[in-house]
Amino acid sequence: MILSAFFFAITDIIIKFISPSLGVIQIAFVRFLIGALILWPMLKSSGQSLIGNSNRVLLLRGFTGTLAFFCLLKAIAMIPLSNAMVLFYTFPLFATFFAFFLLKERFKRLEIMLTLVGMIGIYILINPSSHIYTIGHMFGLLAGCFAGFTVVLIRKLRKTNGPLIIYFYFCIVGGIISSPFFIIKFKLPDLEQSSLLIFLAVIFLIAQILMNQGFKFCKASEGGVILMSEVVYAGIAGVVVFDDTLSLNFLAGACLIVGSGAGLNLIAHKNNISIPMANM
Repeated sequence: MILSAFFFAITDIIIKFISPSLGVIQIAFVRFLIGALILWPMLKSSGQSLIGNSNRVLLLRGFTGTLAFFCLLKAIAMIPLSNAMVLFYTFPLFATFFAFFLLKERFKRLEIMLTLVGMIGIYILINPSSHIYTIGHMFGLLAGCFAGFTVVLIRKLRKTNGPLIIYFYFCIVGGIISSPFFIIKFKLPDLEQSSLLIFLAVIFLIAQILMNQGFKFCKASEGGVILMSEVVYAGIAGVVVFDDTLSLNFLAGACLIVGSGAGLNLIAHKNNISIPMANM
């Protein structure tokens, strides 16, 4: 799980590095394309159906997951890497909120308190009254919101579908949505950019495999909390590689957001509810 978080942080760094020259559409399309090409033979060889169950929900999960990924890419491109990742990891707060309405799960007092703490953390971090607040922060928050909704859909789908078919639909839907924009805005990458795109797709795959393997040996709540260390790695990379500054507002808000998310993960485990990661 620690290695998975580390490799996911590497993908964040690569995206931050190449997004100004290639744009988020090209990055997203390559990820979806390579993901689908890898998963197709895996599903066929295992004898699993490529259709799956609850197709409408699978398509909706693919759509919301694609929106979350696009918003995250935009946030990484527009604001400091550490800010983008902290805002993305608000998804456990949104997952708790959406689960209440969609899955009829009841709020407990501690969950309400943790959600409020997380919301306070969001306000402190983005500080809407400050000139520092930008559209990039809104993309980061939207990424967490869409990811939270996606997590609830994954929990519903996992009752009748395996993780591979769920992720396959994500790649297919994402590829279909991004393909027309990819064609319109296509820019032939040079050798270095092509190498980084391929490297990015491979690192995504490694991180995904490590995460799935990790969940075989640790509880969902433990894995969720450990994966939040991606925020720490991304924050360090932001300071070292991209000269980001970590203000007191950011540190205070980040602690509240990550702390509340970790608490919600632990409560979910105590209630025998697994919170799948948005990267799945």
